[in-house]
Amino acid sequence: MPLNDAEIVAVQQNIFPAAQAVLLDSNFPWHRVRNMVTAQEEHSSQALAIDFFGTLQSLTRPDLVLNAFASDWGLPDGKEWRISLEYQVPLTALGEPKPTQVDAVIQNENCLIFVECKFTEEDGGGCSQVNPLPGTSSNRGKIQCSGDYIEQVNPVNGRTARCALTGKSIRYWEILPKVLAIQNDVDHRPCPFVGGWYQWMRNLVACRTMANASAKRGAFVVLYAAGPFPMARKVALPEWAEFLALTEKRDVPLTTVSYQDLVQTAIAAADPTDTDILIRLSDWIDRKVSSVGRGRCHRQGSNSLNLTIRKSIT
Repeated sequence: MPLNDAEIVAVQQNIFPAAQAVLLDSNFPWHRVRNMVTAQEEHSSQALAIDFFGTLQSLTRPDLVLNAFASDWGLPDGKEWRISLEYQVPLTALGEPKPTQVDAVIQNENCLIFVECKFTEEDGGGCSQVNPLPGTSSNRGKIQCSGDYIEQVNPVNGRTARCALTGKSIRYWEILPKVLAIQNDVDHRPCPFVGGWYQWMRNLVACRTMANASAKRGAFVVLYAAGPFPMARKVALPEWAEFLALTEKRDVPLTTVSYQDLVQTAIAAADPTDTDILIRLSDWIDRKVSSVGRGRCHRQGSNSLNLTIRKSIT
């Protein structure tokens, strides 16, 4: 849905000036919540991704920056770099009814890099098959998966499989052992992907599929904002180290890096004509992250104070 005039003005104020060419694209898939464009909000992860990658697209020599990224991530450099925002994996690639959407895809003639961008989000998305079905049909309230990777019957379609998605001919588990050290021919109680690992698995599987189809080396990057945010805390936890370990010696390496660190890599590698704009982008990101972070800390502090007051009253 294209932006209207008022939305263009609101979003423009929240996008770094060098990245605003995206506003000219009438087909750009802006995120909306209750029909409101989220990119007008300071805490929007879509806006922050556009700030960063839209600016890289505007550089005189983006290849110098992107080759530096590739080198840090153990990937081959190239000359024909291309950046795509809100990339959709073709439905035929994985047999999905709805396409996996990737925040950003960076590619050259040798490699394909999927990037998932996080700002204030709590975690990766979980699998919907364990949730009661909404709606008003006769299937309302039914749960298609028990939460375990065991042979079971989906009460909605009557198909038997260890995974309800496999029963729907979605190919995640078929490809999964290529990207994670998890077997697909044994039971798992609970399923490793009931929670936030699901989104990371889905991106790894999609990246491997698309990289193979184009005879390129694939990689997956989780890009997050360093600060008082859930994802910044998550990447420091043993659980994240455990997930990273599952990707070792598999087909798609996984890298975790902050916006703040990555923009400094860009500044160090850039053509002199591009340095000033990247320094200004760094300042823009720092201001945005600091402002949103202060707001979160204030709200958390207020919630803690209110909880203390309620406890003292009771």
